[in-house]
Amino acid sequence: RDHIVLGGREDGMPQIWVIRLSSSRTGGQGLSDDGCRDDVEDIHVKSFTRLTFEESAYDARIGPKQNYDTSKLVVWYNSLTTPFQVLEVLMDKEEEEMDNSNCKDSNDGDSSSKKGTFDNKNGIEKMLILKQTEIPGYDKEEYRYHRTTVMSRDGTTEIPVSMVYRADVMEGWKRAQAATLGDGMSTTNTTVPVHLYGYGSYGACCETDFSAGRLPLMNRGVVFVCAHVRGGGDMGRQWYEEPNGGKYLCKKNTFNDFCDVAKWLVEDQKLTTPQQLSCEGRSAGGLLIGASINQEPELFRVAILRVPFVDVVCSMVDSTLPLTCEEWEEWGNPNEEKFFDYMMEYSPMNNVKQDGTYPACLITGGLYDPSVQYWEPAKFVAQLRHCHNTDSSGPVCLKMNMSAGHFSSSSRYSYLSELAFDYAFLLDQMGLYPGDRKKIKVIEADGKM
Repeated sequence: RDHIVLGGREDGMPQIWVIRLSSSRTGGQGLSDDGCRDDVEDIHVKSFTRLTFEESAYDARIGPKQNYDTSKLVVWYNSLTTPFQVLEVLMDKEEEEMDNSNCKDSNDGDSSSKKGTFDNKNGIEKMLILKQTEIPGYDKEEYRYHRTTVMSRDGTTEIPVSMVYRADVMEGWKRAQAATLGDGMSTTNTTVPVHLYGYGSYGACCETDFSAGRLPLMNRGVVFVCAHVRGGGDMGRQWYEEPNGGKYLCKKNTFNDFCDVAKWLVEDQKLTTPQQLSCEGRSAGGLLIGASINQEPELFRVAILRVPFVDVVCSMVDSTLPLTCEEWEEWGNPNEEKFFDYMMEYSPMNNVKQDGTYPACLITGGLYDPSVQYWEPAKFVAQLRHCHNTDSSGPVCLKMNMSAGHFSSSSRYSYLSELAFDYAFLLDQMGLYPGDRKKIKVIEADGKM
């Protein structure tokens, strides 16, 4: 009743603003000719405050609240290292003080409660964890995150990059780097495996949120990196729209940004090498990966393309497909020459390098996928196998789900099984599987070993 809560983006992060209001009535106390009160309620803004959190990279959203007459706000919060939490924020100092035993700093390692770092001058004082997702075996103190930017090839655009990793992995890398550079020797043996993820379409944001699915990679020494490339909405609408975003006739900015981040990891940071660098994307993110490995096929060791949109021109020119006409708003209509010519320059299906050295590729699809028809990944697999150098390239594998659509299997355990399959392929091709391959048992479709 006395507050307005706004959600939006600033500095590449989701933000929440709280506006505190005060009101007073002016005028008479009688009724006007139309039967209404003749006094007026004046509403004033007492304060305008942006909530701040101790972690510099996070995902925060306004949660549901059924009670209108309250000064308590529900916030959904998580970060690269913090599992999902439901927080209660006191928007007024006048609210009843919480028990001090339930208000501890988030740096003390206590996951039962949390105190916010809000602007007390504006009356936003504390927050309390109402609920949080428990991750068995997960210890937040063993992991770290880092947020930075990478300069794109145009020399003016800074690409946000989020990284999450085991603390001991990065500390070991830094020690090895310092020792090697101090001796003036090569840094060849001071690198770590890196998995690079991206999307970059429809103005969708890749939030810096928590995913337990990354833990199997990070626990094997892999640094997980998310490139917030143009075409998404991470840095606002201009990050998506023409002339400098990643849509229509500037779509190639998306792929250039992704490759620039990969080169930064290899050449500038010397964090990894092409033999230790893998990449992943899904749907339109699969287009990103397909275009990127065509642009820099020798920059990656492994590529995972899940239900990838890779046959851009053929799909967008066929208006009989379910989603083609509305997708013209994203990619353009190739029946117009300017869009056709531009799409042909980046469409993965049409730009596979003859006799190129390509990474090991796992490409997935769904037989009942209405968004990316099953023949797109199948055609791209055939094109890669036909054109790439079979001696120097990795294997190209197709995994078609014969009973699923665009979002794969819907049940929880089926999803985890598919994720395990994808990451097993990645770990195997990266040489990070510690066991003997001959001892691996294959589970057949009927569930028998």
